[in-house]
Parts: sequence; C-alpha cells; structure tokens
Amino acid sequence: MLRLILLLLILIGVWYAWQKIKASAPENKRKQIFLATLLAAAVVVVLLALSGRLHWVGAAVLLILPVLGRLLNQLTRLLPWLAPFFERYARNRQQQNRQQGEEKWQGQKAAQNDQGPTLTEHEARRILGVGANAGKDEIIGAHRKLIQKLHPDRGGNDYLASRVNAAKELLLRVL
Repeated sequence: MLRLILLLLILIGVWYAWQKIKASAPENKRKQIFLATLLAAAVVVVLLALSGRLHWVGAAVLLILPVLGRLLNQLTRLLPWLAPFFERYARNRQQQNRQQGEEKWQGQKAAQNDQGPTLTEHEARRILGVGANAGKDEIIGAHRKLIQKLHPDRGGNDYLASRVNAAKELLLRVL
C-alpha cells in the first residue's frame, strides 16, 4: 500500500513538473528541465537512503554536490578574503582552456597546410584522369567518381582525398 501511495506521489510530481515546463517561456524551458531533473535525482537519492540501499553519508554527499557551487559563491561573499583564491583558480582554468584551444587551432591549421607538394596542371589532370581539353562538367564528374572511392568515410585516406580535391580546384581555376 505504501508503494502505491509513493508511486502516485511520484506520478503527480512528474505531471506537475511537465505542466510547469510546458507552460514556461521558451527561454526558461532549459532551466526548468534542469531543475526538474535535479529534483528527480534528489528524490531518487532520498528514496535509496530511506530503503537502505544507499548509506546516509553517500546520500548527503550526493544531495550537497549540486548546491556546492552556489555555496562557494555565497561563502566568498561572506568571507571576502577567500575570493582571491577562487578568482585565481578561475583565471588559471580560463588560461588553460584558452591555451588548449589555441594549440588545437594551430594543429588544425598545420594539418590543413600539410597537403603535400603543390600540384602542376599536368599532375592534376593525371590524378583526375582527364584530358587537356576537359571541360568543367568532365572535371567535376571525374572528381566525383574518384572522391567516392578515396573519401576517408569510405575507406580512403585524408591525403588522397585532399590531393583529389586540390586537383579539382586547380583545374577549375585554370579554366
């Protein structure tokens, strides 16, 4: 009987949360969904602790984790001498993220520039298998057939696909 009452309470809570989310403004829906998920997780943790499947200390830690960020923010307001430590931590994290982003961007840029030696028009025609008097449609058709075979998603590799693309671009530029 107790389980039935508990199930009904949970269903009523889910229905209420759904109605609240549905009625909220579009810019607040994400926040409402987050809060509903957080509340549902808290209910599950409390139920697990009450049923004996989760130790009460574990339940307390799990319930405190979502509040920890706001708690630290309030703590820095109450104890201003702690603020520089948290600000320094935040600055260091931002600097690390920025450096990692720059390294990633430089790596991508280097990979884009590393397409092998430059092509001549003769080599480009040999790669695509087109003659000296090939038109735009013939170049595009030859490129399409070749890239379907050599594309990395279809078992080819990046180098060959980049050479085929470079050959097409060169020949279309020359036309």
